[in-house]
Amino acid sequence: MLYICFSINDYFVREAGISLIGFFENNPDYEPEEVFFLDYGIFPENRQRISDIATRYGRRITFIDAKAVTDEVKRSFPKLKGWRGSMAPNAKAFVDMIMPDYVERLLFIDADTMVTGSVAPLGSLDMRGAALGAVVSLWISMDILKGKISLINGNRKYFNSGVLLYDLATWRREHCHEMIVTTLGKEIDLTFPDQNLLNNAIPEQLIRWLPPKYNYRSHCLPPEKERELVRLGGYFTDEEIEESIQSPVIIHYMAGWPSGRPWHEQCTSSRNDDYLRYKALSPWKHIPLLPYVKLKKTEAEAVSEILKDYSNINFDDSATA
Repeated sequence: MLYICFSINDYFVREAGISLIGFFENNPDYEPEEVFFLDYGIFPENRQRISDIATRYGRRITFIDAKAVTDEVKRSFPKLKGWRGSMAPNAKAFVDMIMPDYVERLLFIDADTMVTGSVAPLGSLDMRGAALGAVVSLWISMDILKGKISLINGNRKYFNSGVLLYDLATWRREHCHEMIVTTLGKEIDLTFPDQNLLNNAIPEQLIRWLPPKYNYRSHCLPPEKERELVRLGGYFTDEEIEESIQSPVIIHYMAGWPSGRPWHEQCTSSRNDDYLRYKALSPWKHIPLLPYVKLKKTEAEAVSEILKDYSNINFDDSATA
């Protein structure tokens, strides 16, 4: 049985709540009665709003205080910092210590997502002996191919941790927790704490590569350049790319791209309306969008730099996901 989990503090409660509505709207046959929220400081009134959303769809929220686990890890490994002041994302590396024993397959979703399709296929997906399912992160994987960075476990592909599918029975059997702890004792870049930790710790033979529709991030690119860029590296087939663009299951509104997040004014993402549709069904429907944030580079400038930087890479050794 597939369970769903978010991990947030109060700062991202609105986005998580709206994502939760998208999930319920597009997954009416979700079997478990509960959705998990790892609580890193959600205010009582917002806990109630989240619970009310679940009740509306005949489900309930199980709030778990995971701070005891991640705080203990931080005491043992002080170099593991939070992300923007919160340890909530780092819970991804320790879900085996946090989740109830009856949870065996878990879909862990970041708050800056929108669920627009059915995740049911992930519940019965053949994991092929893997403990973790994830979608390739193109740019960092290409940096590995280019020799700009390396992972201590020798992996040639790098995944984005915004959407993760766990087989917790395999995770425990393959001693992934011990891999995490061993990796924390080594010198690795923890700029992106949970993501870099997991990528350096979990070997590729324990990773099930998912199609990009489950973590669709290229919607921020100019439409005329999107397909060209996502084809770089040969990580995805043309069919997978087209399906992610036309029928994404989970949209990830990542920071870093100009105007890429629809809770800001003047968002230029091609999937802006998906967020606004479910925001209109939420307790935050009358809350105005945040002011536009202008970044240093336009989409066109960022794309041009990517194409120039990766135009001479030999991708012959990169495997199709």
